[in-house]
Amino acid sequence: MKLDISAVLNGEVKELPFNFTENVSAEMADIYFKGLDLEASGDIEVSGKVSDLSGYYGLDCKISLPYTTHCSRCGKQIKSCFELDMKRIASAEERDGDEGYIVYSDRKIELDGPVYEELSIGFPSKPLCKTDCRGLCPVCGQDLNEGDCEHSHNNNE
Repeated sequence: MKLDISAVLNGEVKELPFNFTENVSAEMADIYFKGLDLEASGDIEVSGKVSDLSGYYGLDCKISLPYTTHCSRCGKQIKSCFELDMKRIASAEERDGDEGYIVYSDRKIELDGPVYEELSIGFPSKPLCKTDCRGLCPVCGQDLNEGDCEHSHNNNE
């Protein structure tokens, strides 16, 4: 995903809206989602705007990725859409030690790395099928969301 920001750099516009839809390649999934129980189940969407900030350029976007994973408590398959916001500053110069910056070159911002990095960092490490998932009985393996088993599951004991 390369975003041409020439119109903003030339002063033709103060804000440049954009929208990308792209298939998640196996290579990108292997690099950024390795170790996560996450399978992209649709295209990644990135939409937002680039704004002129007097010498720097603000990148404000929303990232959306349909995915399939498993609940970390009960193991059921989850199909959902993970969404998050990303804000960065684009600059023509490298900024030592500042991860909030993206360096643009040839009047273009390369979004792939920052977008996938943001997804891999932001994705929940222990996804749940629902916030109050009761999980499995540690004794017999009964899915406690479907009903209690003969074992005690009172957290107050």
